[in-house]
Amino acid sequence: MAKKRKKRQPFNVPSDRTSEKKPVSSRAAFDADGQGGIFNFFRDFGVRETIESVIVAIILAMLFRGFEAEAFIIPTGSMATSLQGQHMDLECGHCQFRYRTGASRSGVSFNNEAQVSSTFCPICQFETKMRPKTVADHRSNNGDRILVNKFVYDNQPPERYDVIVFKNPNNGKQNYIKRLVGLPGDNLLIENGDIYTMEQTDESSDTWTKSITRKPPENLLSVMQVVDDTDYVGRQLQAVNWPSRWSTWQDDVRVEPQMTQGVPSYHIDAADGTKIIRYRHLVPLKEEWDLIKESKLPPRMATGQAPRGRLIGDYYAYNDRWYRFKDEHGQRAVPELSLGLHWVGDLGLETSVDVESDQGTLILDLVEGGAHFRCEIDVQTGQAALSCDDPDVQFVDDQRGTVERPSGQTDLKGAGSYRIRYVNADDRLNLWIDDQLVDFVGAEYLRDEVPVPAWSEEDPGDAEPLGIGFSKGKMTVNRLIVLRDVYYTSVKGRNNTQMLGNETNSNPEVIQRLHQSPESWSDPATIEFFKREKQHDRPMFVLQDFEDDRLDQLLPCGDNSPNSLDGRVWDGPKFVSREMLIGRAMFIYWPHTKNKPIPYFPNFESMKFIR
Repeated sequence: MAKKRKKRQPFNVPSDRTSEKKPVSSRAAFDADGQGGIFNFFRDFGVRETIESVIVAIILAMLFRGFEAEAFIIPTGSMATSLQGQHMDLECGHCQFRYRTGASRSGVSFNNEAQVSSTFCPICQFETKMRPKTVADHRSNNGDRILVNKFVYDNQPPERYDVIVFKNPNNGKQNYIKRLVGLPGDNLLIENGDIYTMEQTDESSDTWTKSITRKPPENLLSVMQVVDDTDYVGRQLQAVNWPSRWSTWQDDVRVEPQMTQGVPSYHIDAADGTKIIRYRHLVPLKEEWDLIKESKLPPRMATGQAPRGRLIGDYYAYNDRWYRFKDEHGQRAVPELSLGLHWVGDLGLETSVDVESDQGTLILDLVEGGAHFRCEIDVQTGQAALSCDDPDVQFVDDQRGTVERPSGQTDLKGAGSYRIRYVNADDRLNLWIDDQLVDFVGAEYLRDEVPVPAWSEEDPGDAEPLGIGFSKGKMTVNRLIVLRDVYYTSVKGRNNTQMLGNETNSNPEVIQRLHQSPESWSDPATIEFFKREKQHDRPMFVLQDFEDDRLDQLLPCGDNSPNSLDGRVWDGPKFVSREMLIGRAMFIYWPHTKNKPIPYFPNFESMKFIR
């Protein structure tokens, strides 16, 4: 939802759920310290609103005099992590990774006020207990303030994956903000976390074909979420010899990280051959942290051989927290956990490397459904080539003509330092070198079968889904960041399985066991599980395209798919008429302010155009 901003009045944060809940008092959150002097003056809610109103007026006058725009504030986390609703921006108490978690009380249907009592780091799963009275980062922040172009759609039609603001079709007094995934005339299918359009090929037999929709690269980068970052390795994990997530797992002599001030780097010496380090998703379980805090290595890690990697799921740290509330029954805690119950195969790798050779081949590898999508860059010429070892995968150009080996020219030539990003999402491979997108002909591909996780002793497949290496040369990898794409759940209806984001309606404990048991992925029953609620032969949503453009139907979805009240789950119409559009979200002009070192200091680095 997006709420129109009102001057000098506290904003009541509505929930993104169907039930009504009482919002957290912003005054209470910021006056908890009881500090006096100038800090207490700036914590006064009226003073804060006055200062913000003046700044907003100046920005609007300076930047948007030429056309009509309006300011809105985002109250809930349905678009997290792209856009922030009421939330907390904090640092993990163990690995120091900064992340955001929701502060609104969605999921807690009690009349009394509830406070977030603890959250969990998306990288190391360390629980940070909230102390808002003494720690500035543990206090709730209001949502992002955004500018919306109200007249952009008067002259042009909406485009897929725009971030739009519109009137709630079931409550015209509410403004919503979501990402546009369905256009007028679309027959839409949500499957395997992706959005497909369907076309009827034979009316007599009622048969349909489907085509995946692909997010433009700039939109894709806005929704990718961090799964792991080697710059954030907790000291306690190092102290108990928790295995590195990156290694040459299959080699007798492994490439072990070289630690510099607690930060690992990997030196790859492959002058006479090829050497690749690969990622295993070795995440501490929440229940294992009690042992780790006692400087004990959990039993599953103490066997002398690291466990096989588990699958990367659609886990949202933004949704993962404990609430503390007090009612007539006393003090109680309620968990709201994002378990990540869907396997995400659309992954990406960001890295910073020092190439030490003027020739050789830099290798990037992403695995989905057992298929290796490899990018090889000739260091001498800068030429990059894409390939896949699955014969059923076909690379195609814009006209769907087959391309045997897509290639493109990069600026990665010779020895030097480079920033690399390689992403497999929406059945397309994307490569950036020093933030410049490489132009490939044929980076999109077709795949008939629904991918399911694969593993074998010879090829660990999806248990080691990312890799980086070198052939006939040397390089040092200084930082590795694992990313995942947004996963759109296909769940319809408002029930407990939807709240867990569980498409299969299976026991979450069963799903978790399957995710961390690669040996079972080849079992027919497991394969059937991963195909469940997929391979649909008919569209889920049919959107009308009328002669009167005002009545055209659109389907919006939130980036925080498991926790978004959007067109998938509305009780009434599953679409938005074009006449209900308010405009397109353009710019975050006032993100949440920092609580330290100076209260309400502008958070300039989070100001950005909305993609």
